[in-house]
Amino acid sequence: MNIFDIKQKNRDKIYFYIRKKKMATKQDIAYDLQLSLPTVTQNLEYLVEQGMIGAECKVANKAGGRNPVAYSYISDAKVAIGLDITRHHIKSIIVDLDGNVIKYIYKRQNYRRDDEYLKLLGEAVEEIIESVKLNRSKILGVSIAVPGLVNHEEGYVIQGRVIDNDGMSCEEFSKYISYPTRLIHDSYASGFSEIWMSTEIHNAFYFSLCDSVGGCVLLNDNVYLGDGLYSGEVGHLNLIPDGGQCYCGQKGCLDVYCNAEVLSSHTDCDLNLFFSKLEQGDEEMQKVWDQYLEHLAMAVTDIRMLFGCTVILGGYVGAHMKAYMPLLCEKVDARGPFGESSKSFLIPCENEIESVATGAALFFVDEFLNDISKEVL
Repeated sequence: MNIFDIKQKNRDKIYFYIRKKKMATKQDIAYDLQLSLPTVTQNLEYLVEQGMIGAECKVANKAGGRNPVAYSYISDAKVAIGLDITRHHIKSIIVDLDGNVIKYIYKRQNYRRDDEYLKLLGEAVEEIIESVKLNRSKILGVSIAVPGLVNHEEGYVIQGRVIDNDGMSCEEFSKYISYPTRLIHDSYASGFSEIWMSTEIHNAFYFSLCDSVGGCVLLNDNVYLGDGLYSGEVGHLNLIPDGGQCYCGQKGCLDVYCNAEVLSSHTDCDLNLFFSKLEQGDEEMQKVWDQYLEHLAMAVTDIRMLFGCTVILGGYVGAHMKAYMPLLCEKVDARGPFGESSKSFLIPCENEIESVATGAALFFVDEFLNDISKEVL
């Protein structure tokens, strides 16, 4: 490495050291990273100037004398915005560099493929920024999560029959958004939020149970996109030969039997009401739920056989699953060919609220943290 590369590497090491410790003195940094005090001092001054760390705190000097300054990590030095677009709503969220939610706004809005709807997306971004008086220089970008198969490299929807966004590009969705943008498959966003927040899980299959069924293959803490853009599309596995009609044109797809509307259709499209009635012992809801779990168990068994890894139940239904895991595990165990306990690999999602919007925003955060020298320093 040349001198410039060494300087940037040292700066990165110092920043991530403070991020991990949350607070540290220059003496601690120099000792633990084996850097000279002048090198540490120079880089700390730069990081403070950039607003990436703070230097207001002081810690007691146990040996006596002047108290040394402790430099603190600023989690909202940079932020990212995520949009979750579905048939009936627009959800927007702001997250900081630790993935903490700064602000969330839900808006009931039917999707339309027209310019007026695109203006609404721009207004949603502006509304959430203004709601917290956000310093715009902190914004890394806006990620837009949509249902449909997305070519992430070229930034457009290659198949979007769920909400009629087929062929739409990132440029179209971001027409009225004045920040860097990216387009993301909604299931990939949800799955990424789970793996990003976890310190223990590095490989998993995220099973997204929303108004449509999707999935996400997570490999070494990253989303595996595959070669044909169909990675994780379990919603179109043939669950019941010649079964119910799927929106894709085929019959018997998993989506027909495990999407969230299979449940909410019994309670006037209110999924929370379905689970409320289920908890109250409603016999009709119990029958619907038992049949749903049978189909879900079939799907989980197939996914486990395919990937042999942790299976995370997410999406709208996954957010309600914790109380019902013993029953589902019982059904999965009855189908398992090798006698293993599904409790060892089947878990409900941790991110129960707005995982799509959060995960979308985290793509910008992750990119920033992985390439911090290029982006800021």
